[in-house]
Amino acid sequence: MADLSTAFNPADVATASDAASDAQSKVATVSDAASNAQSKISARSTVWDKKTVYIKVLDESTALTAGDAKMHFRCPATLSGTNLVSCGACVFTASTSGVVQVDFRKLTSGASGADMLTSCMQIDATEEDTATGASSAVIDTGNDDVATATKIAIDVTAGGSGASGLDIRMTFEKP
Repeated sequence: MADLSTAFNPADVATASDAASDAQSKVATVSDAASNAQSKISARSTVWDKKTVYIKVLDESTALTAGDAKMHFRCPATLSGTNLVSCGACVFTASTSGVVQVDFRKLTSGASGADMLTSCMQIDATEEDTATGASSAVIDTGNDDVATATKIAIDVTAGGSGASGLDIRMTFEKP
């Protein structure tokens, strides 16, 4: 009868166990790397998913006065399905007294439209930008969505004294 016994070497068992441990460690490292990559993609996409529209409403030499529809624009297809998430305005020459207030209004056919802000953007006297003012606009979350060809009017509800020029910024993001 043939001898079927084999010699038992404890070092062989330790080597196999170490190899399995190394393999598990490499799987964990790959998993951690994938998780880190996903978090970086998520962080980046929150920045890259925002689209800002910058519009010159009045040139630098035009006096700013109150009035509806100082200009309007239609949203391009790249903004379709997004919401207004932030906005700002600036003038070329600051008002010497009185505030400048700006509002956005979505226009619909046959109607006066609906304001996109519940509180207008405000540029204080002697200031040139909403970023430096004490108050900021409040977006109406029930009326902040846009689609392709949505028509938006820029309304000036207060022009201040001596202000000229007007630029606006609107930032949109997918909900």
